[in-house]
Amino acid sequence: MTQHLWYVRRRGVTSGPFPARQLRETFSLGQLDLRDEVSLDGHAWLKLLETDILDVEHTPVHAAEPEDDDWRREREKAKLRWISNSDEPDVRDERVIPSDETSDRLRRHEAETRTMLDAQSHKRPAFVAGLAMVLILLLIGVGVWMGQSGDTKIQTSVASRARNCNQPPAEGVNWSGCNKIGAVLSHVDMRNADLSGGHFGRADFSGADLSYANLGFADLRGANLKNAVLKGATLNQVDLTGADLSGADLSFAVMSGAVVNGVRLDGASLVQSTWIDGRVCGEQSVGACQ
Repeated sequence: MTQHLWYVRRRGVTSGPFPARQLRETFSLGQLDLRDEVSLDGHAWLKLLETDILDVEHTPVHAAEPEDDDWRREREKAKLRWISNSDEPDVRDERVIPSDETSDRLRRHEAETRTMLDAQSHKRPAFVAGLAMVLILLLIGVGVWMGQSGDTKIQTSVASRARNCNQPPAEGVNWSGCNKIGAVLSHVDMRNADLSGGHFGRADFSGADLSYANLGFADLRGANLKNAVLKGATLNQVDLTGADLSGADLSFAVMSGAVVNGVRLDGASLVQSTWIDGRVCGEQSVGACQ
């Protein structure tokens, strides 16, 4: 089953692409609202209210999480599709030409995207009416679940993915919204971690592996990220004021809407990353997006 990825346009700033699960988590944290716009291809936009992204009936509790490799491949394919459809001259001149096999996969994915967009346009009236019923059923279900005594398999499964600010740094840790100001986290392995909306001002991430981590909307003012690995990381709307990213690997990272006042990028790799203004940086982007 294809993992569909969505671009987000919030207050005129485009970021992404993200899987639907991540958008639901971001919405639950209050970092998205129903008026924000989403798109599967970066051209046709719908308000979040007009889609079924938040429809829990399409995301069962026991659904398997996407594999890291699948998430990376889908993200890179979506980025190639974004580049090939762009009208900006500098992006068109610097885009990577995919192989024939990749082109075939992209064409199949594009056809699926168009089909899904058509389906979305017919679902709008039903979704608005059905959303209220889904929310009511969800509240009833939560009430029943909370009233149960003892641990169940469902509770254990949900708890394992819930935020835990006391959990030690590790791959896939969920520190979303946690306060870790001034924390010493140099050379830790936090690949695929969820740090969205967290407070990491003046934290020491030097040499840390944050590949494909979600740092969207986080506070990293004055943080030390020297030589950190941030390949494919989500850094949209992050505050990097005064942060040190010298020597860091930011290739394929998404930095749409990030605040970079006074940030140090000496020797930092920005190859194929999405810069704060939505541009995709070229192959020679070291120290600056070119």
